[in-house]
Amino acid sequence: MKFLPSLLIALAVLAAPVIWHLAKTYLTPPPPDPLISFEAELSLMRAQIRALEERVDGLDARTALGMATDDRQLEPSTPNPAASDSLRDAFAQVVLIANRRKANDGLTVASPTYLRELFGLPREDLTDECQPTTNPKIKDLLALEEVGPIRVHMMRPAIVSIRQVFANVQVFEPELYKRIKSAGSLCVRRIRGSENSASSHAYGLAVDINIDGVLDSLADGKTQLGLTLLADFFKKEGWIWGAGFGREDSMHFEISREKLTQWRRLGLI
Repeated sequence: MKFLPSLLIALAVLAAPVIWHLAKTYLTPPPPDPLISFEAELSLMRAQIRALEERVDGLDARTALGMATDDRQLEPSTPNPAASDSLRDAFAQVVLIANRRKANDGLTVASPTYLRELFGLPREDLTDECQPTTNPKIKDLLALEEVGPIRVHMMRPAIVSIRQVFANVQVFEPELYKRIKSAGSLCVRRIRGSENSASSHAYGLAVDINIDGVLDSLADGKTQLGLTLLADFFKKEGWIWGAGFGREDSMHFEISREKLTQWRRLGLI
């Protein structure tokens, strides 16, 4: 009996290869059939397509009922005064301007000195009242045109630029686009308080904008909600927002020095 443990160990050693072979043969799952795997993937894709089709059908149904995908009411085919007033009030709402001192980060104001060096004065006898331009270089660049929701009297490159601004607004903020109004563009006068410095308006490089004809209060650190939205569109096109001035003027938008440099390089001014 004292040899029994040794005998059992020897038998186990001899049987191990046989057991391993049997386990590999009968217990290891067979490799997947390529055809079966493809059919499973195809079925999954078909199920996903059906789910997407159901979602699209649902969205179409909601649109037909006049509902947008974010559950906001779309503009009805016939005017809805209540909805219109609600949108108007939202865009014209007066709000605080967040970080207004950083509103023009990355852009530089074209100073009166820089503008004078670039174009000369619009006229020699500037006053506090708007007068005609007498500088022939500036006169040749000015035009009076429609630029979407408003009409402006500005330099032609500025007209092209602001037209692009409003084209973008029309695509991304169509309701706001409808409510854009102008408070003026070209005005050949000196900066109030100065002797002979012309503002950007005097060169046809600035425009004043408001929402629904409601003029924004000057230097109160507040503005209409619609103007804060417009400011992003203008900045992308290289315009300075007056909200960032020391004396806040959030209706005011003017061409930056960077944009003028670009135009000069291209021979546009």
